[in-house]
Amino acid sequence: MTSMIDVVFLLLVFFVWTSSFDAPEKDLPGNIAIATEASVSTSESPDQVTQSIESPVSELLLRIQTTSSSNIQYLLGTTSLATLSDLQNRLVAIAELDLAPTIIVDPDDSVSMAQTIEVLDLLRTNGFTDSFLAVEPSAPTPSM
Repeated sequence: MTSMIDVVFLLLVFFVWTSSFDAPEKDLPGNIAIATEASVSTSESPDQVTQSIESPVSELLLRIQTTSSSNIQYLLGTTSLATLSDLQNRLVAIAELDLAPTIIVDPDDSVSMAQTIEVLDLLRTNGFTDSFLAVEPSAPTPSM
């Protein structure tokens, strides 16, 4: 009986060590199956193949910067926006597409926390629940 318990514990340890408890980041469809199917069928043109392989944007970077005249500038992906209302209009347009990308807010050092929170609140009110604040880790303090 003791040896059977030992075998059960060994199996338990083996399965715990070999299993993965990390949740997948996103459950997005892969492009490998689409590319394989597209390459097998020769009736499609190359333009149709590239259109079927392209996937929607899953992550956007929103940079908040201060310009030389101390104005705030928003850079959503590659689009530069001058005011907060322009940013809201762009977010409404993205929300209407039902893409629901993850938006990472990356403020400059000169941007105040109040302005950053205002942008995060704007994201949440427009339905972007997957919005995160990018922060730099602080340097470790030397120990004595």
